[in-house]
Amino acid sequence: MNALENIKILDLSEKLTISLATLYLSSYGAEVTKVERPNGGDKVRSWEPVKNGDSLYFNYLNSGKKSITLDIATAEGAEILKKLLPFYDVICVGAEAGYMESLGLGYEDLKAMKPDIIYASYSYYGETGPYKNKPASSLTAQAKGVAMDMTGVHNEYPVQSAPSIAEHYSAAYFATGIVMALIDRNIRGIGQKVDIALLDSIYSCIEAAPATYSTVGEVHKRKGNFDPSCAPYDTFETSDGYVAVGVATQNQWEKFCDVLDLGDLKEDPRFIDNEGRRTDYMNILRPILAKRLSVYTKTEVENKCRTQGIPCCAVLTIPEITDLPNTLENGYMVSVNSEKYGTLRYPSIPFVLGDTKAKSFADAPALGKDTNACMEMLGITEKDIHTLQGKKVI
Repeated sequence: MNALENIKILDLSEKLTISLATLYLSSYGAEVTKVERPNGGDKVRSWEPVKNGDSLYFNYLNSGKKSITLDIATAEGAEILKKLLPFYDVICVGAEAGYMESLGLGYEDLKAMKPDIIYASYSYYGETGPYKNKPASSLTAQAKGVAMDMTGVHNEYPVQSAPSIAEHYSAAYFATGIVMALIDRNIRGIGQKVDIALLDSIYSCIEAAPATYSTVGEVHKRKGNFDPSCAPYDTFETSDGYVAVGVATQNQWEKFCDVLDLGDLKEDPRFIDNEGRRTDYMNILRPILAKRLSVYTKTEVENKCRTQGIPCCAVLTIPEITDLPNTLENGYMVSVNSEKYGTLRYPSIPFVLGDTKAKSFADAPALGKDTNACMEMLGITEKDIHTLQGKKVI
């Protein structure tokens, strides 16, 4: 039995955050049904990369889910959704503030029909305030959430994280909020609203930066890959790529020098302690290390440091991680044997339960694959199903 067996979720959104969150929940047994537009479905179905006419991105996000088509903006579509409500535990929405209420499908509306419903709502900037209905993306969320101002090289332009960290953080919080609400429902017997904002999720990543500013007036400066509190804690170019080195203690520095033939630096009075090493690091110690490490391969530096317990890792590429022994042994990447696309590699679900394992990845559903079965569950006749299809309600 899976951890979330018998939990049923309706996903009314096209938002990446919600697709990721419901992927996590589906992987541990929740039955997730995507509610898609009758004309074209979720826009992510067309996103690159595409194989055999289908989006592999959509295929990953919606592994093992169901799909129905339903236009909830129509009066008939809204009524069908209300009829579906008793069969589900959670409903996920990602609409602009006030939109669901305008359809009679807001939290208060649905709670009146089903008091134990979990209504999980996702927005970019929150449901109230001057930005509540402004558009956003991972890029703009990182910009407004200060993350971009903190990322990049000092005195150069701010940089976003290449992975969509804003959506991945908010997806983890969204899934966590749903599970907490389900636990609370088991205790109190009633549901509640779960409210997650993309901007709030990014704020959680900046940790103590606001406290530092409010207490001592210090503003975080972009520092690239190095840490100004200890040195060398940085990334260096080697003969075949890059390597990240995390020397954080005096003992690690001495071992670092020994194993990489840097004995002269170990004895250099300028670098005798951490204070000396980090003083004007970018102009003094870093250029020296950059030159000396450039003669090694990234794997050589990593292996030498590893023997001495020094945190160090080659900067890896996608081709390098897919067959990495540690990745394979721990199941961090999974191979999916798809009938439609052949063998695919995807990241695994990033948490593991010891007894209730995650389900195996499966292909995403075709658009509307489960619509008829869902309508029949509501007692809608085949004739009426055809009528609703003709009117583009389903």
